[in-house]
Amino acid sequence: MYLKMKKNSLFLFIIPAVIVSQSCKKGSSDDTTPAPVFQAYIGTPVWTPDTVSASITYNIATKTKVFTCGGVKDQKKIDITLTDPTPGDNSGITLGTYNVTANSNVLFTYSTQKKNTNGNYVFEPFGSVQPGSGTLIISAVDTVAKTITGSFSFTSSKTNYDENGGIISVDVAAVSAGTITNMPYSFKRE
Repeated sequence: MYLKMKKNSLFLFIIPAVIVSQSCKKGSSDDTTPAPVFQAYIGTPVWTPDTVSASITYNIATKTKVFTCGGVKDQKKIDITLTDPTPGDNSGITLGTYNVTANSNVLFTYSTQKKNTNGNYVFEPFGSVQPGSGTLIISAVDTVAKTITGSFSFTSSKTNYDENGGIISVDVAAVSAGTITNMPYSFKRE
């Protein structure tokens, strides 16, 4: 009887201890979803590409440096190109705010997938980004980890003409609240 009582006491002590320890457990790292490295709003819905890339290329002969990044998903593609205004022979890019102007060092391209005359699907630019219609902010670059952080927004417009060359409409694609968050990039000299 003493042994049976001891087992019951032990059982009554272990069960609450297990329940308490389970309820006090901290969430695991699997409970959080990492922030996307590249995303934007195209119109209304948030667009998070499933294929992304970024690189910085330094041209030794011309002493120029170009940062490119972009993403693709759901028959939509965004490309960003920045020619560094103060290039150095290193793996970073100059922090700053870059606006689209007539002689801009930043270029945005929004493309959609279309079927060409050969029946192949290709990305076709959706109009162009006019001066004053786009901004890229490079806010952080980690040259050791080779990651870049910033934000962007732009408006791409496409003018539609009739058979006589008259404008019949203008289509607009607004890309807003774009983010680049610790996006990995490659660096090369050529």
